Amino acid sequence: MVIQEIPKVGTAVIGGSSLIGSGFPKLFEGVEVELDEVAFHTPFGPSAPFSLASAEDLRFLFVPFHGITKEIKNTIPNSAGERVFYVLMKAGVKKIIGTALCGSTNRLLDPADVVIPDDFVDYTVYRAQSLSRSLAEKGVEVEPIAYRLHQPFCPYLSRLLVEASKKAGFPRVFSRGVVGVSEGPRLESPAEIRVRYTDLGIDVVTMNLVPEVYFAREIGACYAALELVSNYGEGVVSIKWEGREAFRDFQERWRRPAAEAILDALKKIDEGYEACGCTTHRWRSIFNP
Repeated sequence: MVIQEIPKVGTAVIGGSSLIGSGFPKLFEGVEVELDEVAFHTPFGPSAPFSLASAEDLRFLFVPFHGITKEIKNTIPNSAGERVFYVLMKAGVKKIIGTALCGSTNRLLDPADVVIPDDFVDYTVYRAQSLSRSLAEKGVEVEPIAYRLHQPFCPYLSRLLVEASKKAGFPRVFSRGVVGVSEGPRLESPAEIRVRYTDLGIDVVTMNLVPEVYFAREIGACYAALELVSNYGEGVVSIKWEGREAFRDFQERWRRPAAEAILDALKKIDEGYEACGCTTHRWRSIFNP
């Protein structure tokens, strides 16, 4: 079902591969679902299906797998990110939690470790870079926004995710780390892992953090992510692994703890909290998109 009216909500969860099959949010105790499997009209086409739910009086929007479907790709034009963040912008969302599986490019990180990142490096080339510019190209009038990425991940939301991930039972939880964002959909060669990531001090590699981390800042929302290590990057350690072990079997084991961590963090969010300073890193641009 595609509807026109986007509900006003202050918090959102952008699901990723770490949550697939977990039943989040509707199969978790204490969660009430108001709307389920509802898509919204956007200038880029219908969005992926969203859920509107609440946990301990906190209402939140949830979209699975970064808003990517068989029909909606993560690359421009009319990408999943543009559609998702149009919905979040219109909803008035100010707190966003993202999540994904990732590969270790740091020899000290092992599968089932959780990294709550504090920085990133973007290696993508086909992702939307500006929601305002994308909207302007569709003839939608928007206020031009400029921003800096001095603090791309919200320390307040990140702290909640660190505490919740420890409670959920992951072997190790790291409160900082650098994420490299690859274009995908293929995985990297050993030389790419070494030269692009390991040698540059990047800790993990994933595929869909971009444009989420950009667009969150652009719409004036705090953003943090739970990155769950599912495999070693090629050549990082001398351990052979197969796709089934690193993804299907691993994901089935850890998807529920990942969902529990995110739900626990959600319950502690204060939507009015601004001491993190995230909103101070954006301003009205003197240039039009």
